[in-house]
Amino acid sequence: MPLAEAALSLRLLAEPIPAGDRIKCQIVRAARKAGLSVTRASDLWYGKARRIDPAELEAIRNAKAKRRPADELRAIAADLEAIAERAAKVLALSDRGLADGMRSVATAARRFATGA
Repeated sequence: MPLAEAALSLRLLAEPIPAGDRIKCQIVRAARKAGLSVTRASDLWYGKARRIDPAELEAIRNAKAKRRPADELRAIAADLEAIAERAAKVLALSDRGLADGMRSVATAARRFATGA
């Protein structure tokens, strides 16, 4: 179970994920935050690691615990923007007003998260 926890925690450390961000960039970002090598983070990310040292797991847990509320708000705003864009594609022909409303909420969330 610690390997699964490590993989999930690394994914959380990679957030917020900008639109179009490559997995490799996400792994690099998570590795830096956790103080791991990119190769080791990649092995954990993809579940290729056979084991995890307690020190590595502790480093990942500590990095995750240091996430600030602002990081969480940025991640939530990025998620909302992605949802709004996806909904806009689905609703483009049927309900443009609802799609525009969702974009407005996502934009407001981003502004709030960045302090703008």
